[in-house]
Amino acid sequence: MNPPEDVVAFGHAVVGVLGSILIEELVGAYFVGSIALGDYVGGHSDIDVVAVCRRRLDEETKTALAERLVETTASCPARGLELTLYRAEVASSAAKEAGFEVNVNGGPRMTREVHLSSQAEPRFWYVLDRAIAHRRAITIFGPPAAEVFSDITRQVLLEVMGESMRWHREHEKATLYSVLNASRAWRFAVDDVLGSKLEGAAWARRRWWAPAVIDAALELRHGRPARLDADEVDRFLAYVEGALTRAASVRS
Repeated sequence: MNPPEDVVAFGHAVVGVLGSILIEELVGAYFVGSIALGDYVGGHSDIDVVAVCRRRLDEETKTALAERLVETTASCPARGLELTLYRAEVASSAAKEAGFEVNVNGGPRMTREVHLSSQAEPRFWYVLDRAIAHRRAITIFGPPAAEVFSDITRQVLLEVMGESMRWHREHEKATLYSVLNASRAWRFAVDDVLGSKLEGAAWARRRWWAPAVIDAALELRHGRPARLDADEVDRFLAYVEGALTRAASVRS
């Protein structure tokens, strides 16, 4: 599925900002997330972009880039922009840590966050995004993503998905994102498919004994009213965490 025209135009605007600061240091920029995986919902999804630069950036360059990107988020045609910039060494090495140079989130309906250091950030978001980049990214600028990003092993993905379940249970228990991320992770644990959240939800609701919790998350994902029961969500996340642990044990 090709991205909508307004998303493509915004992606090129982001590349323009990256190029204006990084110049020849910019290797490439790519859509990941729902755009790459085919479940982008206009008005409700984020625009997820990963980019790669040749070398480690100094603090002055990081700050200048983050400031310009934050300005750009105001014109984002979606809920917001989530952009992560990696140096080529990290992208190509199947690194197991967050390892980014700059991370900027913000937009019309998204809280603004800027991270210039990856040290304190949970690694699972970034490891998963790099795996998706290698397998499914849509190029905005640069060579094919599979030439820039190394694949991530199944064992590492099972490990970080387990970490994500624990994080959701502690920080974002009863949210649509926790349910949909869990659905995708469960499918990966069983079928070894790293697909979209909506595909994962369709797969999981046929297997979970109380599919209403998944249905509620899907309703919320499409902007329709629904209620998530925190206990039901936690039960689902705990089960998926166990499934990930079992899968990692079998494949080790």
